[in-house]
Amino acid sequence: MSHVDPIEIVENDVLVVVVQGEDGGYFMWQKGLTKEVGSDDGIYFEFNDQIKGSFNQVKECTITNDGIQVKLSNGNSEHFYFPPNFDKLDELKVGLNKIYAEQGGIVAFNI
Repeated sequence: MSHVDPIEIVENDVLVVVVQGEDGGYFMWQKGLTKEVGSDDGIYFEFNDQIKGSFNQVKECTITNDGIQVKLSNGNSEHFYFPPNFDKLDELKVGLNKIYAEQGGIVAFNI
């Protein structure tokens, strides 16, 4: 994954949205689009390492011009800044709106 890779990918009926921060950390969301690939499982979210991934753990997600903050259901929060000259805010907005299409009030864009 790099800053030039697409933010949104659909492969094998799984929607993936991934964004990398200035420090090399990342946030990744996955959502199955059919029952065969887990559409009933909810939304998988992972940050910085697969061991930190779980289903339905995002309570709030706020995107600003310079970064992204995610509040988790366990009360913790994760944040990173976008790399300089990050030009994929529109792509990120479209991807996250698709991920959370059935759940309102989780994602806020303050841009």
